[in-house]
Amino acid sequence: MKGILFFSVKNSLSLIQNAYFSRNFQEMNKYLYIIISIFLFGCSNPNQEFILKGKIEGLKSDTIFALFQLPEYKLDIITTTNGELKYSFTPDTFTVFSLIMNHDVELPIYAEKGKTVTISGDVNNLKVKGEGENMLLAQIMQALKDTPEEALKGKVDSIIRKNNHSYTNLYLIDKYYVQDSLANDKEIEDLVNTQMGYIKDTPYINDLQKKFKTYKAQHIHTLNNRNREGKVFRWSTIRNKYVLIDFWASWHAQSVAEQDSLQRVIKALQKEDFVVISISLDYDKEAWLKASDRDTTQWVQLCDFQGWNNTLVEEQGIRTLPSNILLGTNKYIIARDIRGQELIDKLKPLLQEQKEKKKKKR
Repeated sequence: MKGILFFSVKNSLSLIQNAYFSRNFQEMNKYLYIIISIFLFGCSNPNQEFILKGKIEGLKSDTIFALFQLPEYKLDIITTTNGELKYSFTPDTFTVFSLIMNHDVELPIYAEKGKTVTISGDVNNLKVKGEGENMLLAQIMQALKDTPEEALKGKVDSIIRKNNHSYTNLYLIDKYYVQDSLANDKEIEDLVNTQMGYIKDTPYINDLQKKFKTYKAQHIHTLNNRNREGKVFRWSTIRNKYVLIDFWASWHAQSVAEQDSLQRVIKALQKEDFVVISISLDYDKEAWLKASDRDTTQWVQLCDFQGWNNTLVEEQGIRTLPSNILLGTNKYIIARDIRGQELIDKLKPLLQEQKEKKKKKR
């Protein structure tokens, strides 16, 4: 190939020289164009695919989910054979996605044209080999692995601020701050504001900033989601009831487990003026239908297959799964992320008070 390129360039240079001395500038420009085209062709990477490959030990199934966050949110499925995987696509631009394994292990991957990333090891102790952001991620994961628990948050904070142009921060902010059970919005907002350039323009950071502004919305006006029969949900079907809006997804193990615990809550409040509305962040209809077979008059299952782009998710600043919002009979929010016995204890006196009001009206 190199010999052919050299021959073509050499001959074109000779023709340019002849054209110059004969003052035929039109001909000279034509051959210059040929040289530039040959050079660009020779320097381009003929294989524009991004390749992810490797072998993972300890997988509970042969399916891995690829949750794309940049340039757009979407979900794909990767099938492995005895833990071995090979996944490839041609990215239009720099692409960020996370591998979700065993339903709760998440590993971010950064995809560029013509690049290869290799992962290996046990599912809970993976090693990443690659260039650029993937190399930085591997170094950070090793550094955090060697950091004592009490110093971890400080170490993560330092890394985020030091590498404020790095896509790796999308993962670090999400994992160590947003998904923290004691998440501090002010702390997260402060870290987001330290990010620079193109990182600040990513959909994830934009969404976070929107959520800081809209998180205080205290009234749920509408729910534009469809039920299992494909019909749009109407508030009119559950007037004068307390409502728990539950956010979950079939691909998220912890939120699926939360659905099981909700069954116990509904049983404890059976035939009361209380309804659970489960809004799924699923992308795949079949997966959702299979996992949401608990639809009853006291438990409504809804999904719009927009994942994290669901309107209510964005409006209410939902950043982790599982999450929930408890509404009063007037659709105003009275509690967030309340579960189990705490939820039952919160509702029982409210439901009793409502019963007494109804009796007085009779």
